[in-house]
Amino acid sequence: MKLSTSTRIILLLTGLYTSSYAQQKNVIIKGTVIGDTKGYNRIDMYSRNPDRYDSLTVINKTFTLELPFEAPYRQMFSSLHDSKVLGGYAPQGILIDKPGTYQVIAKIDSTGTRFSATNGDAQQVYAAFSADMDIAWKTNEKTLQQKYGKDILKRLNGKGEPNAAAAADMEALENASAKKLVTQYVSKHPGSYAAAVILQRNSRALDNTTLATLYQRLSPAIKSLREAAAVATEISARKLSVDGATPADFVLKNAADQSIRLSDYKGKYLLIDFWASWCGPCRASFPHMRELYSQYKGKNFEILSISTDRDKAAWLKAMKEDNNPWAQAHDPKSEVAKDLFNVQVLPTLYLISPEGKIIAQKLEGTTLDKKLQELLQ
Repeated sequence: MKLSTSTRIILLLTGLYTSSYAQQKNVIIKGTVIGDTKGYNRIDMYSRNPDRYDSLTVINKTFTLELPFEAPYRQMFSSLHDSKVLGGYAPQGILIDKPGTYQVIAKIDSTGTRFSATNGDAQQVYAAFSADMDIAWKTNEKTLQQKYGKDILKRLNGKGEPNAAAAADMEALENASAKKLVTQYVSKHPGSYAAAVILQRNSRALDNTTLATLYQRLSPAIKSLREAAAVATEISARKLSVDGATPADFVLKNAADQSIRLSDYKGKYLLIDFWASWCGPCRASFPHMRELYSQYKGKNFEILSISTDRDKAAWLKAMKEDNNPWAQAHDPKSEVAKDLFNVQVLPTLYLISPEGKIIAQKLEGTTLDKKLQELLQ
């Protein structure tokens, strides 16, 4: 059948409209609050992929928001109630794996607000994994209490005399539990966005072989996502950041926008300190680092602090307050931190030899002191 020109135009416009509509499917957050907000009727939402922040008013125990869907991401939630009543808040995430309506529950009690979702395929997988992890953690805590006494958890949390043996046991138990459950969930749900999030967020507990094996089990579609790409980067960075490896040269900027290169320190022992303005332990370590710098700076030794702050102003403010006498550089996208040195937590320290090789890493407390004494005295 031959179509008239006007009919062709109508069909063309209809096709364009249909295609455009298909590309503009949205995510709708429908929230219900259970419990007493005590008048603090605000829910804050933010995400990193894409970067977005929204502040929602709770009306008649409900809140709602519609936003465009671009790719799977983790939507973070927090409540004004927790900030005002408890003096702080712990952001919690809901996995958004496709367009549609997500029914979110914000349950408030004396411990704060707990966010959950009654639907969403990836979110349900992640919620089940988190519940199993909670059970494993409680079992591990009982094991430690049976071995070291009922007060051991307080001591491990900094209340009382430290116990190095208990801390090592706790880390071993947590890593074993995480390895078991991560392997179970990633293997069972390789095509779920939850698998990529679970693997990325628990990668520190996994040895190199397990991490690489589980990454390979992810479906091609999941491997294309940001979280899976971060795992691939970590696998590569682990190979580059082992003791004895030679990190690739890099260029970062200091506060005066001048270039700082790793190769600038060739011929010296270099302590690289990865930190951020919001990291309390990082900044608490600076007074002792200043003592070490004063002690060794004339003995072929330098320190380079690399801030991973996304906010340059926050970095500059903290740098001015701390006033450390060694070189400072900014890594706002964590490209050096993650891609070259596999930095997963802050602070993280690397000691580089005059030949440019990694001598030691993740140095803490007296371990750093002993290593510097060994090399420089």
